Amino acid sequence: MKRTLLLALAISIFLASSASAATTAPPIAIPLLPLSPTVSTNFTGGDEISQLLTSPTNILVFGTIETTTSQLVISPPLGGSDGFISALTPQGGRAWDLRLGTAGDDVATAGCLDTQGNIWVAGASTNPASSLSGLTRLTVWEVSSTGSLVNTFTKDLSDIDIPTSIAIKGGNFILQGVSAKSGFPTFAVTVSPLGAIGPVKNATAKPAPNAQNFYVASSAYGWQSFNSTKSVKGVLGLGSPQGINYLLKSSLKDKVLKAAYSVQGAPLAMQYQPNIGVVLLTQGSGSYFLNILHTK
Repeated sequence: MKRTLLLALAISIFLASSASAATTAPPIAIPLLPLSPTVSTNFTGGDEISQLLTSPTNILVFGTIETTTSQLVISPPLGGSDGFISALTPQGGRAWDLRLGTAGDDVATAGCLDTQGNIWVAGASTNPASSLSGLTRLTVWEVSSTGSLVNTFTKDLSDIDIPTSIAIKGGNFILQGVSAKSGFPTFAVTVSPLGAIGPVKNATAKPAPNAQNFYVASSAYGWQSFNSTKSVKGVLGLGSPQGINYLLKSSLKDKVLKAAYSVQGAPLAMQYQPNIGVVLLTQGSGSYFLNILHTK
């Protein structure tokens, strides 16, 4: 009987130590895999992507273009520089594009979707009737989900104010951005759904720094994109003096790292849309890159 008890005790100690060893065993390192971009733009010079959005059916990029045609924008030019929206399919193919602006210079710098699926784009334009130089006209474009221009709303200003964001708040849109007004580097203004632009409220607050670390969650995974000059724990691959642009995939349930990718270009924005997947916008080597990962 005593021998049986000792044997049972020994077995229980062995099982406990095995469980502890399994619990404390280091996780298996994940290899760093190169991720080829789905779309590589051929933008040059003053061409710029300012924002990335996803709708249930399309990937939307907003920005400013000066070239005649490009991979993302094939519609004819309107003036010196044009704002634009380019809508891509979930596979990265061209769905439609629209130039925004006048015969002068125009920029599109921010966008959002309303509850009906229309696209609202904020930017600035030159005012041909003003003696002031520069982009002194605040401009908001309303665009249908299929790429038709619905409305253009403007407000003439005494300074250059460039929107950096537009979002729905209550029953209105809130524009925020940077200002050239002395001592007031930022501004905010409301826009009604009918296009009435309220008074500009300049502020002394400094502009928010650009994000350098992005995170989105799909139904089963968390996705993080960032640049690091050091090696990342759990990933096989050394850092570099210039840094590696990472995209990491982790399980939401147990937080375990599932995949690690190196991406071309520094991360600028990341979105998740159930019907599309994870969309990562990066910039490097004089161009922009879209990486589309279809995932649950």
